[in-house]
Amino acid sequence: MQTKKIFRIGLIIERSRAFGRELCEGIITYAQNRDDWHLQFMTLQDLRRRQIRNSMDGFIARVTSNAFAKLLKSTGKPVVDIYYENPLPGFAVVKTKHESVGLLAAEHFLDRRFKNFAYCPYGGGRTSAYCKKAFIRSLRRAGFGCNVYSSNNEIAYDLDASDHISDIMMPPRDAKQLEKWLLSLPKPVAVFCPSDLRAWQINGICRSAGINVPREVAVLGLDNDIIICGTARPMLSSIDPNTRKIGHTAAETLADMMENGIPQRMLVKQIPPTRVVARASSETAPVEPAWLADALVYIQRNAKHGISASDVFAKLGRSHTSVTKAFRSILGITVQGEIARTRLEEAKYLLLTTELHMSEIAARSGFASVTYFLQAFSATFGKTPKTWRASRMNLNGSSSRLQ
Repeated sequence: MQTKKIFRIGLIIERSRAFGRELCEGIITYAQNRDDWHLQFMTLQDLRRRQIRNSMDGFIARVTSNAFAKLLKSTGKPVVDIYYENPLPGFAVVKTKHESVGLLAAEHFLDRRFKNFAYCPYGGGRTSAYCKKAFIRSLRRAGFGCNVYSSNNEIAYDLDASDHISDIMMPPRDAKQLEKWLLSLPKPVAVFCPSDLRAWQINGICRSAGINVPREVAVLGLDNDIIICGTARPMLSSIDPNTRKIGHTAAETLADMMENGIPQRMLVKQIPPTRVVARASSETAPVEPAWLADALVYIQRNAKHGISASDVFAKLGRSHTSVTKAFRSILGITVQGEIARTRLEEAKYLLLTTELHMSEIAARSGFASVTYFLQAFSATFGKTPKTWRASRMNLNGSSSRLQ
């Protein structure tokens, strides 16, 4: 009886950060559905030992240097890079769709009617550079500029760090320069950081400098690290990059390479983020009077729960006439129109991230009926929800082969 082939998969991924752990969860979710994969965590030291690296059938790694890439290349085994720093020909790359990250960040702040924007990088690398480019491009299309922070003292992003969470207890090396930059920004301003840790640092510096978050500085991070976001004051809004999907797709890609051969051209798969997880650090609207901003926050939080314009009037304790007049003259929209707009954004998220039927999406978005939802969606976006979902799925599921 022939013994079944067991594939030994080397994982070179840091686990001190939520991003790395969720990558591993996605890989494990794939591996647990087959009985011929054996996963083994490795370090760079392990990789330098020829006997160990040659015993593997394939690798999934966060490749961060030329030396690292060359070691993996020397094995002649399939490699899936989920960092995309220095890929070599024959590698497959599975990465975050940074264009979608930048667009989500811009839309999040534009929906809240900000006019001043800033970008605060963290650790260099391609992720930071790509997110910056996409964020600025999206703002430019909407007619806005962006203030970009620059520092020679910025902390480097270290994949080999053993304790990421302890980093939030330490002030950044460029704290004084960051404070000076934040104080100089026109207020109110929306700041996007391509890292929850950087967003945490911005939060803390604002607090010590007497800058109100989110009224003066609204903050948005990336990775949706629950520990960092949930223990910040105020809690941090963050983009969920769909990390488990990246890990699962990396495992699927490696399996295909082991079974069908390493592609001659580099295979690139981009995974779009799921959504902005809105928390207190960006729950604001830069409009006056203050009660109008409170009304917009109330609608953002509760539109999917079936509220009506009457609930907004009651929450504010103001007359129908005064609130309606302010919405029309300052925002150019009715109260019910703003509620409907917010519900449609929730519906778009559910269309992209679930396989729910239209009736369930309508209910979860706060629409009174599926008929009204279908009519409102088609009138606003020029497509039925099903057609819109199919077109976005085809766009987001694309991959490419590069020279």
